[in-house]
Amino acid sequence: MARLGTLAALIAALTAVAVAQTLPRLHITALGMHADKKVVAAGAPFHVTIYVHIAEQRPRLDELVLPTLTNAVELGDEQRREPRADGTDFYQTLTLTGSQPGEAHLTPAYIDAVDPATGKALRYSSDALTVTVTPGQPLDAVTRSAGAMIGSLALIVGGVVAIVLVLIFLVRLLRRPRRPAQRTGPPPVVIPPTPNELPSDDPLRDAIALVRARGDDASMDTLRIVLFARAGLGTGATLADAIREVGDRDPQLVRTLTATERVRFGPIAERPAATRELLRLLYDFAAGVETQE
Repeated sequence: MARLGTLAALIAALTAVAVAQTLPRLHITALGMHADKKVVAAGAPFHVTIYVHIAEQRPRLDELVLPTLTNAVELGDEQRREPRADGTDFYQTLTLTGSQPGEAHLTPAYIDAVDPATGKALRYSSDALTVTVTPGQPLDAVTRSAGAMIGSLALIVGGVVAIVLVLIFLVRLLRRPRRPAQRTGPPPVVIPPTPNELPSDDPLRDAIALVRARGDDASMDTLRIVLFARAGLGTGATLADAIREVGDRDPQLVRTLTATERVRFGPIAERPAATRELLRLLYDFAAGVETQE
């Protein structure tokens, strides 16, 4: 029995040595995690920064294990390095969004490394993090009125354009040289185009109408192009690119872009409900754009 115990202790020691040999040798003096907001609306982006200071000079810190998310979705992450006289600072910034009202929870971020001073394998970890998620911004009466006003203006403009087209057609018809009548019967009926057949001069309004009428992948791709253009980006940009480009200057555009990505790339079974929420945000965003103009 004594020999078996000695053998087990020897195997455990050899295993610990083997694991320690695979770990990096790092002198970690700080590891923390914090969010830029303690309370966020569902669907709105927020940022969590993980700070690590090591005594060594290194170009990257790939050993950092990011936290596990509950009731939150990661939209992107970025690592920034700042060399110091006493080592290196690393900042890992996560862009997240709360899924549903309640609490978004992040487990501790950690690094497994060998302490150069003692030669022992240690786990360095931050504290866990919890962020309160509130319901998204409701569509109030002012927004509904603005949306109704936009619809009315679109119908009026469409009607005026239709009348002008009919008048132009009639003028050209009257200016044509008369030919001898070769057959009898009533003249052909001229059917003017309806307002719904006329394109508007607002790509955003056209994209919203396309999503409302079809709601398929092609209409969502058209809407994404228009919204990314509003953010100052071209075709091929990602949601993370748009969030970095827009920053804090237009949170409504960021919410609308996030909802658009959820409809386009989310589960098909959730698309009807997600599309209704997207249309609500689009009316809200279009009303704000109309007011600014």
